[in-house]
Amino acid sequence: MTFNLPKHLDKVILVAVFTTFMGQIYVRPFGTDFRLTFAVVALNILMITFKSIPSVPTINLVGVLMLLVRSVVYAFNYNASLSEAILIYFPVVFFYLFYSIFFVLLDIRNQISAPLSLFLGLWFCDSIPNIIEVLIRNEWHGANIESVVLTIITIGLLRTLFTTFMIYMSLYYYGRLKKKQAYQQFIERVILMSNLKTELFFLRKSKKDIELAMQKSYTIYERLEMPINKEDMLDVAKDIHEIKKDYSRVISGIEKCINDTSEFKMTYSEMIKIILSTQESAITIQSKRIHLCHSFQKDFETPAFYILISILNNLITNAVDAIQIEGRIYLRQEWHQDYVHLVLEDDGPGIETEDIPLIFNPGYSTKYDSNSGVMSSGLGLTHVHFLVTSVLSGTISVFSDPQSITRFTMIIPVEKLMQPIDDIMLDLDLNMEGRSQ
Repeated sequence: MTFNLPKHLDKVILVAVFTTFMGQIYVRPFGTDFRLTFAVVALNILMITFKSIPSVPTINLVGVLMLLVRSVVYAFNYNASLSEAILIYFPVVFFYLFYSIFFVLLDIRNQISAPLSLFLGLWFCDSIPNIIEVLIRNEWHGANIESVVLTIITIGLLRTLFTTFMIYMSLYYYGRLKKKQAYQQFIERVILMSNLKTELFFLRKSKKDIELAMQKSYTIYERLEMPINKEDMLDVAKDIHEIKKDYSRVISGIEKCINDTSEFKMTYSEMIKIILSTQESAITIQSKRIHLCHSFQKDFETPAFYILISILNNLITNAVDAIQIEGRIYLRQEWHQDYVHLVLEDDGPGIETEDIPLIFNPGYSTKYDSNSGVMSSGLGLTHVHFLVTSVLSGTISVFSDPQSITRFTMIIPVEKLMQPIDDIMLDLDLNMEGRSQ
């Protein structure tokens, strides 16, 4: 592995400064200037965590900083010259020099998958450089050399045990954090793909509507008698044809982006987990206290999960928006042989009786932006109705008591949910072809 020092200079400095700071926590086992510190513990963890930074320059930079800090502190406390202080503490540089050499030779960073090898390697890197530093300092004079070495090895053992424990604990929590981030990205991708998939259905429908409009305009063109009117209507038909071509290009582009997901399936429980996770984040952002509940009878697997996610996510979003501050939303799934019943209830302000026949019409909405005063487009429930009835060949009904509860009930054929998504699109195209003729 090659390293670019300028590119990683900020991390190198961070590791060096933090390790030097930890070096001020120490014990003096022999009553001399020789110290055993927590710097090695911090350095081991940081060097294994930041694998992108170069080992030898970073570790030796720690040694130089450690020498300078200790020398400055000593000179200040004992009114000595800086050169005198450096002569006392210079052996620490040899500790980090040999530490860096052994760290690289024993390939410590690549021993994570082998805990015993990692432990023994760190123990060696800790103990041997300390023994070398003691030899340079002549610390064995007036003491039993065996006792000195045994003390260093024992303290190195304890320090390595602590270091190894901290490394694997750090890796464990770092792994959990990465998994959480990856899962959140997966959720965002699923929601995005769900929106794209369902928008593709609406684009296909719009394309068929445009084709029908073009046919009608051309029929009117043929019926007109005045040449000026005929030319104007022909121009309209041509413009509609150009719009149709633009729609076709958009549809083709979206299909190329999402064609790798047509064979993928997802369980109902995983769908609900994704939807609720998304909605709970939205509820938190809106500072509402809404309890989301769900239950299901059968955890089936379906290729049409994008459609179901779009339907349920849209309905729950509407329910969350309807509840002012505090409330409850309950999603229930019931399995009835050939049909799946999906029932969504909320205790927010209900829908007026006279409005129920209108709620699935394009443009119907009671929501508006409180900041801008702009009304919502009112396409959410229209899309839900289209997905349930036209795409999944199901039914959707609404019951609402403005004082207590609003309930959406969807009944969807199991056979439709088991179809590959491409087959569902093909059936939709054929149905729209039949209606346009």
